[in-house]
Amino acid sequence: MQKYIMLNLQKVKNRLPPLEDFLKKTWTTEIEGVKILKGERANTVRLVNKNGEIFEVIPKKPFPISYPYFLIFVDASGNEVLMVEDYRKMDEESRKNLEEILDKLYFMPKIKKVKKLETSGDEFVWVVETDRGQREFRTRGRRSVSRAGDKIVIIDTNDNVYVAEELYKMDKKSRELLESVA
Repeated sequence: MQKYIMLNLQKVKNRLPPLEDFLKKTWTTEIEGVKILKGERANTVRLVNKNGEIFEVIPKKPFPISYPYFLIFVDASGNEVLMVEDYRKMDEESRKNLEEILDKLYFMPKIKKVKKLETSGDEFVWVVETDRGQREFRTRGRRSVSRAGDKIVIIDTNDNVYVAEELYKMDKKSRELLESVA
């Protein structure tokens, strides 16, 4: 019975389009004429559509690691108002307003250099240089470190997410330390 279910799941999986195709064909919205202003409440922005209508919305990153520039804007009731494939294509003011709120909502420092990596029992103790300054944190061994292509994602014991991108640009020691645990 289980083998039959697994075979049917594989057939369904093989028929599903790749996520990139799905996003491009289904979830994109034209952003020409859309403006993003600072919100009046915490963690919100004001979205002004092409018709001049204003919505107080929360930007969400449904795929913060694999597609960090894809956003869904939801209202206070959780209804989707707008979906944007790449918010970097918006005008400069809108982009700045979005990045300001996204930095508050998604604390995801980018690791520039690994200064030290030690083992303490079944935990790793990290000292890293990030785009937000030096950080020291602990992870629960290798299960808190995953690799996605040229990115390494690290989740600390407080559930903060750190990302090491473009490993080939990092210094040799940092690259070796990261690759030894990923």
